[in-house]
Amino acid sequence: MVSNSTSMSPDEWNKSGSFTLDLFSPVRPHDQGFEALEPLLAAVEALSADLRPDRLYHNGRKLKYSRQKLRERFREAPSDPYTTIRLVRSQPPEVIVTLGGWEHDSRPISSVEVLISPFSFVREPGQAERRAEQLVSFVRAVASHLPLAYGLAHSFTDVCLSTDPQTKDLSTPRPIYEVFWLNVYGPAMVQAVGRERLLSTPAFLMEELPGGAVLWLTRPTPADFESEEARLAQARALIHLRPELSLDSVLATLRQRSLEFSPVPMEFDPDVADILRMEADFHGVAGGKRSLVERFNRYHPPPVSEWLPASQAPAPDVGNVKAAIDTYEGLYAEQLVALFHTEVPHVMEGTLEALPHLDWHLWHMGWGRRLSHEQRETLVPALGAFLGSYLVEVLGGRWLPRKKLEEAAVIIGDRAWLPFLRARHALQNQEAPLDFSCSQLFRLAQRLARAHSH
Repeated sequence: MVSNSTSMSPDEWNKSGSFTLDLFSPVRPHDQGFEALEPLLAAVEALSADLRPDRLYHNGRKLKYSRQKLRERFREAPSDPYTTIRLVRSQPPEVIVTLGGWEHDSRPISSVEVLISPFSFVREPGQAERRAEQLVSFVRAVASHLPLAYGLAHSFTDVCLSTDPQTKDLSTPRPIYEVFWLNVYGPAMVQAVGRERLLSTPAFLMEELPGGAVLWLTRPTPADFESEEARLAQARALIHLRPELSLDSVLATLRQRSLEFSPVPMEFDPDVADILRMEADFHGVAGGKRSLVERFNRYHPPPVSEWLPASQAPAPDVGNVKAAIDTYEGLYAEQLVALFHTEVPHVMEGTLEALPHLDWHLWHMGWGRRLSHEQRETLVPALGAFLGSYLVEVLGGRWLPRKKLEEAAVIIGDRAWLPFLRARHALQNQEAPLDFSCSQLFRLAQRLARAHSH
């Protein structure tokens, strides 16, 4: 069995985790010309060097960022009620700053959103406090130029796991369902809660902003958002704002959510561990990674059946053995590269990593389910030849071509492997690319070849 260490960190477990900061305003500066956006751009430009964007996306174009260049692009762009300016960072960490403007129920709305990936950046030891203060300063800078209606900053994954039914649209004031590391309540929300009640919320920081909004933090930094201390702080603040709620029930919900961030050892079957790990990482914590890993830990593919004793393998029945092999390796295998070089770049590199990446793509994208008969009859030879070429080139196998492809074999030691038959099985239904993966057959052949050589 392959097992990841139980000491895996939460950041290793939540590889796709990001930090999000979202601020919303009832004023849309985009309508007032570029000059109205400049204070927001100044706030972005004032971010530290390790956060500052250096590229500009606007109306589908990607350019090196400068305010002058953005001014030119802004003036060239057609007038549009839905406007998005996206500034990105080209070096790690990945930072995306989006200045958006649109209408909601005929009312103007604008947003300033900052997404930082990976989340581990905001909790780097020795840097967490400085980075938290910088993010709070950024909110203050935005609020000094743009009246805010609502805002939050928190783990993006945890926001996705939130029970708040309105997290899919954070742009309008709403009842308070959750509290986060950083919270901004605009005048309407402050009035609904009561300014005195809000200002007496148990919090690490409580600060009034220009325009009647209030900024407050539950903890010094977002670094420990899923810890017992942070969950208790979030729960106490929420029940202060919503006295009808129970501390025990709120805390139980938050603790259950924190469990999703607790790493589970990945004890996957070694022949398909790479494929399963890619699937678990793809879904991430917000997509139920914990339950997936628990299910995958119990999974074992069917035993490989696509082989014969070498002594029983039928002799070639093709007129020209070399021409048949050239067709397998030159035509069919290259067809697979042509089909998947974009979605699975590893197939162009000729490395062993290509096999699990290809298996995962075929499984994840449901190729076994969605192929037409004609597509399947094209892909089976391509996949079989691709697998067979690895058996030949990496393990020193020898082709035995046959007119019926499913009978064509690769001899390695005392076994004859049937890669085209394996490909046929791998594309027969939704789960078949995992149950009949190229990786499993190759790894079994590799182990047996080593044992045979000794």
